[in-house]
Amino acid sequence: MDPIFALNYSEFCAAQQLSRMFPSSLGFSLYAPLSRQEKGVDLILARRTRGSTIVATIQVKSSRTYSRPSHTERTARPFRYFTWFNRFDPPEEADFVLLVAVYPPEEARASRKHASWWAPVIMAFSTQEMRSFIRSVKTRSGKLDAMFGFGFDDPNAIFQTRGDEHRRFRDFSRSLLPHKTPELRAFLS
Repeated sequence: MDPIFALNYSEFCAAQQLSRMFPSSLGFSLYAPLSRQEKGVDLILARRTRGSTIVATIQVKSSRTYSRPSHTERTARPFRYFTWFNRFDPPEEADFVLLVAVYPPEEARASRKHASWWAPVIMAFSTQEMRSFIRSVKTRSGKLDAMFGFGFDDPNAIFQTRGDEHRRFRDFSRSLLPHKTPELRAFLS
């Protein structure tokens, strides 16, 4: 019997998006560790240049996506979709952390053009950025919050909805993977 290797769906989504942004035709390769016990590393993005290989190790975290059918008077900022991530310690082994959420966009339901009813929203942080962010995740009373979250209506703009003690709805759109591609390219140069 042959052993079976499988990726978590969130890791698959991240790998799929990374392979589109970092094609093999430009010298990039994407790897997944064979051992599921590989601490802190879910994916490895590599670039081979001038006989050497430069790699970026990536940790992937995922969230369910929740939708609110309607907002109430108590809703401070109504978004169509919400994510909730558990607080975690960013691993030293990872160079980057990707936060992945899969959601059902309305336009996919209405059109047969799309291959899937599901689409990913992926945020990218360097490990240092993620550590700094995690330290800032607090409740309104200033205590450490066990969770943090983001809200969005479309995949081009995303805002912090939980984990900010001042409830400022901080804009994290610059952390979306398409905006972080230059930083990843620079890291692999």
